Amino acid sequence: MKLKDLIKIQKLNGLEKEPKFTVTIGVFDGIHLGHSAIISELRNNALVNNYSSAVVTFDENYPKTFKNLSSFLLTYEEKKEFLSLKGVDFLVVLPFISEIKNLNPEEFISSLKETIPFSCICVGENFRFGRGREGDASQLIRLGEEFNFEVKVIPSESFEESFISSSKIRELISSGEIVKANKFLGYKYFLRGIVKKGSNIGSKLGFPTINVEVNNMKLIPKEGIYKGKVKVKDDIYDAAIYIGTRPTFNGRALRIEAYILDFSEIVYQEKVELVFEEYIRESKKFDTEKELRDQIERDTKVINDKIKEEKLRKRIITIDGTAGSGKSTIAKLLAQRFGLYYIDSGALYRSVGWIANRFNLWEEEDLIKILEKKPINFLWDGENFKVFFERTDISSEIRSLDAGINASRVGVMKRLREILTLWQRESLNYVENGIVLEGRDSGTIVFPQADMKLFISADIHIRAERRAKDLGESNIEKVIKSLKERDIKDINRSSDPLRIPKEAYFIDTTSITVEEAYSQILSIWLKCL
Repeated sequence: MKLKDLIKIQKLNGLEKEPKFTVTIGVFDGIHLGHSAIISELRNNALVNNYSSAVVTFDENYPKTFKNLSSFLLTYEEKKEFLSLKGVDFLVVLPFISEIKNLNPEEFISSLKETIPFSCICVGENFRFGRGREGDASQLIRLGEEFNFEVKVIPSESFEESFISSSKIRELISSGEIVKANKFLGYKYFLRGIVKKGSNIGSKLGFPTINVEVNNMKLIPKEGIYKGKVKVKDDIYDAAIYIGTRPTFNGRALRIEAYILDFSEIVYQEKVELVFEEYIRESKKFDTEKELRDQIERDTKVINDKIKEEKLRKRIITIDGTAGSGKSTIAKLLAQRFGLYYIDSGALYRSVGWIANRFNLWEEEDLIKILEKKPINFLWDGENFKVFFERTDISSEIRSLDAGINASRVGVMKRLREILTLWQRESLNYVENGIVLEGRDSGTIVFPQADMKLFISADIHIRAERRAKDLGESNIEKVIKSLKERDIKDINRSSDPLRIPKEAYFIDTTSITVEEAYSQILSIWLKCL
């Protein structure tokens, strides 16, 4: 039986399928920073070479049997969702059966190549494969020469001199070291579940909680009290989260409860998502209900003090992506709902292109002389982003196909890009809560350490339809041609080429509404706050 008859291939997004692939292979439990580094190389290799990207993994029998695991950092459905949000096009699932696990390294790669027409494999430096894990990265490179594919080996990620691994993260979570675990993951560890009716003990104590029933395949953190957050419907709340058996009341069953601050709704049967931010204290038995109540008051004070410190930080969200993907609409919506300032980086480049075209200045030195006088000003009024040239509003004039083409021409000028990058960074000094920066290098160049980095795209035909409507253009084929040319120029420009930022989340807007995109992003934001 051939490998293609055994595997399950799932498309994870609505983007157009390319004939060649770049792939990676692994279990990817948790999709931590080490995994994200590999996936970042995978998806950018696919972007540059016009390939589809695929993650090849095993079904749940592999980690259960080979690694003796009974619980996971991510359930199968969560892993699939995360891979989609990381920009992977396809998930290829191999059954952990003798026909596959007994293949030696060469047989495995040969069979995989017959099934998936890949031209590149991205792996970590500790990658092992084949029967009994006989193969390593060095052997994979030799097989690449034999079977004509490129191999990219990505160095292991570390934090505070500790190599990042799924097993290490499981140890940290199980021992209550949630802050360090979150650093290793690159996001805040979370549980999802359904709110069930409890015994109302929390309400009687003056601290009503929601009782959450979670998937038993998910690793549960150490018992105790945590500072965290809860997503209920489309809102995020601060919370004190308890995991334990309620020893004060002689409980036996493990419970997961959350006291949501400034919240009083009844939400039985609602799906909720909890994130764990900091371990406050261990679970313990109290002699009286009053002692427990007093301790809960102290716990909530500690948590509230930490929340006050947290709110002093300015937040940065970067949104990169392709024209016509809907990224501008989404960026403005996030700015409005999160109370942040919005900057359209593309509008700044279009305004410089407008200057170049109006005054016929296509030499970088000439444009820099003008920009040094700071003739361009911009303003977000809560609804619209406006650009001014010497007090004249040019916002409507820079929204055209020609303006986009001119922006691409000036966008290759390195020193000019440095000036616009500096303007965008300096704007953080003048805003109250933070920034949503939309562009094409917002997360790679301008704010690589942003709190949340997004890359938004869609199928080229959907992008063209949206762009044509936005520009009032009736010739769709003309717009498709323009978008493809612009994508190629941006991907291949010598200065700061278009790339998906490291650790960014990918939002495919091909077949979802803006509100559906917002719901996806809110779940990501919950883990990034």
